[in-house]
Amino acid sequence: MPGFVASSTERYSGDAEFQFQVDASDAAAVALIENRVQTFLKALDAGFFFPGVRRGSSVAWADHGPGLIAARLAVDDLPRTAVDVLSGLLLDCVYNEVFSIRTARAILRNETRDLLLETGRRPAAVARPPFAVELPQDVDLGNNTLLVEIEFADVVPPDVGERLLEELALIEGLWLAYPVVADDEDIEPVESLGAQRHFNDPRTIHHHEWAWDADRTAWNLLVNLCCAWHRTVPVARLHIE
Repeated sequence: MPGFVASSTERYSGDAEFQFQVDASDAAAVALIENRVQTFLKALDAGFFFPGVRRGSSVAWADHGPGLIAARLAVDDLPRTAVDVLSGLLLDCVYNEVFSIRTARAILRNETRDLLLETGRRPAAVARPPFAVELPQDVDLGNNTLLVEIEFADVVPPDVGERLLEELALIEGLWLAYPVVADDEDIEPVESLGAQRHFNDPRTIHHHEWAWDADRTAWNLLVNLCCAWHRTVPVARLHIE
């Protein structure tokens, strides 16, 4: 699959801290960073970075002064490449000329990562998911529409279905971390124009986007999400076209 190098062979367990310095006068930038970090944390909880999980349910937010923000949490079995997704979400702001982010870094015990530096890595999909995965064989799809169907082994109760749809909706924010890199290494920011998603029948989710322009390596996140769901709501098939 073209695009980002996908690797999740290294996992991390322990305390993680994310630190950001932003122009304190730019309230919109501060709110944007908090939004992107919240998207990352919700994606972690949903299972997009399977098998990584948050240890406990709390995140400690700290304000170290004007424009200085820090978030602390503990994780288990988190692929280190998941941090590259957060990096991609922040870099998307820069690609769109939001320059108020001065520094952003992740601290994983003795390792410090610059979140404003593109590594070219993103999480891999689970090697052998316990359900059928059907991906397009043609590298050039010929259009920019996207259809995702997730079929479950059994009927999904309505309350559980609503939760699954809410978790799947996070993918629209995560697409932003997967810009397409041209042959000349120019990066085109991802445009997320919204999607429609619903249960076609009590066993099948239908997610459709008319305009989709992210790197297809992002589909690995959907495979991982379905693996996380499979533990409590068995998945039979993930189909993408």
